[in-house]
Amino acid sequence: MTRTAIPYLIGAFPLAMLGIFFLGPLAFMVVVSFFERDPLGFYNVAFVWDNYAKFFSSFYYTVSMRSLWSASLGSLLVVLLAFPAMYIIVDLHRRWQLFWAILLLSLMCLSEVIIGFAWLILFSENSGIPKFLGWVGLWDEPRSLSPSFGAMLVGFVTLGFSLVALMFYPGMAQRDRSIEEAALTLGTPPARVFTKVVLPNFMPAIISSLVTMFVYFLGVFVMPTMLGRPQDWNMTVIITDKAVGDANMPLGAALSVIMLIFTLIIIGGLMLASRRGAKS
Repeated sequence: MTRTAIPYLIGAFPLAMLGIFFLGPLAFMVVVSFFERDPLGFYNVAFVWDNYAKFFSSFYYTVSMRSLWSASLGSLLVVLLAFPAMYIIVDLHRRWQLFWAILLLSLMCLSEVIIGFAWLILFSENSGIPKFLGWVGLWDEPRSLSPSFGAMLVGFVTLGFSLVALMFYPGMAQRDRSIEEAALTLGTPPARVFTKVVLPNFMPAIISSLVTMFVYFLGVFVMPTMLGRPQDWNMTVIITDKAVGDANMPLGAALSVIMLIFTLIIIGGLMLASRRGAKS
């Protein structure tokens, strides 16, 4: 075996795993999306467009737009909170940096179900935040804060905050502070230094984090079902309901393919915009 063949053999294994565990199931999903539903089973082999045509009904179209909106808003809130938080943390004493890093890593160890149940208890009327506010006299008639769209967004932020913050940590900790210090020495307010110096330098990382969280929140299942109302459910919940609850695998596959196409278009647009911004 020659040395030149070794890198190809090493690269063949991850490519094989990609084909087996991603491209293969994806191709099968695309094929099934054209099949007919069998009320007595999963599907009948056929080639029809009915499953895709159902997407253009008002229900599925509304759910799709709502999914895109909730994922976009959730990713934006996570980045808006995590970026300035990490900007402050990296300038703390080393001991406090270690404390926050361990805390964020610990939050990442919690599953989506645990986080959802925790917020479900905190938002409940009998044992959570509403009861505490009523006890101290700040809420005359406390009621449960979930299910609601706001509670679902809180779950999104909790789920993605630690991940985004740790994504920013290496770049923030190793950044060149000389430009910021020079601007502060010349009398520039700290807020202006943050918006005019720090933000432009980290714009590629910010866009990357937004895209990552957007894709992540599109596929979240537990938070919408536990903390959201039926009118807040995203397409992931609806796809699961159709494919598993109604045993309509072709329709669930077709909806999955459409959401995948939407996601790729949005990601491509954001990446193209970021490249043009970097060139300019």
